[in-house]
Amino acid sequence: MSKCLIINADGFGFTRGINRGIEEAVARGVITSISVNANFDAADDLPAFVKQFPHISVGVHVNPVVGRPVSKPSEVPSLVNAQGEFHYKDFARRLMRKEIDLGELAFELSAQIQRVRDWGVNISHLDSHQNQHLYPRYFPVFLALLKQHNIACMRTHAHFMLADSRHPRADAWRFYLCHPYRFLTHSWTRYEMGIARKNGAMMADRLMSTQHTGDKAILERWLQLLRNVPDGWSEVFCHPAYPDDDLRRWATYVEQRRIEIDVMTCKETKDEIKRCGIELKNFHELREAKVRQQSLH
Repeated sequence: MSKCLIINADGFGFTRGINRGIEEAVARGVITSISVNANFDAADDLPAFVKQFPHISVGVHVNPVVGRPVSKPSEVPSLVNAQGEFHYKDFARRLMRKEIDLGELAFELSAQIQRVRDWGVNISHLDSHQNQHLYPRYFPVFLALLKQHNIACMRTHAHFMLADSRHPRADAWRFYLCHPYRFLTHSWTRYEMGIARKNGAMMADRLMSTQHTGDKAILERWLQLLRNVPDGWSEVFCHPAYPDDDLRRWATYVEQRRIEIDVMTCKETKDEIKRCGIELKNFHELREAKVRQQSLH
């Protein structure tokens, strides 16, 4: 089998600084796919991006957590505060306490997907802001969106833990022994991925996860992750960006994103991908491969 790797840049549209960072990392680097936060004003840069980079697959980073809804606040009252903004850090608590109306959640996320589709974009996959769709109440809504909008692929959450370690398997077991709660949550997400597959969703075989989730700003760790990519289909996400005030308002992982641009575009990264025999792919190619695989069975 080949080593196929999707490198997905999250957060296009979140801020203009993120857009600039992703555009530069795509133009000069190794990124093959992006995910769009459609509920921010900067998302309207997407049609120009797609025209410039038609080979990049585009997914929607559905987001009921940060910023303002695409829908009118009066249409999704349980999702917003008195200022008409999402509940941000309070979203998960409200979701678990059943204070978030699931019909309103589905309505808003569908509007975000439709906004991207209205720009003429062929949506390749879905994922979500802060992976909060993995909560049990949210997950059925997420799966229903895939079917409603005829989107074939989603991000997998079958984790290849500590993929940036020299000894990932042994270090992963040590990590789980020290953090049994994470073992339980990752076991649950693997179960959810099985449910998603039974519902027809296509995804990579694994998600390459770093020691510091989301952090691809340390070149040597990134190179080690590439050395650990196994045969089959793997996915990894990254966050290249030029930090700006809007990003600092909404995120805690900020300044490292500028370094990620360098990591995603440098010669060392490109050479390591070639040396390891990795084939860079996007989500459209993943779908085609899975369809072919299904036809053989």
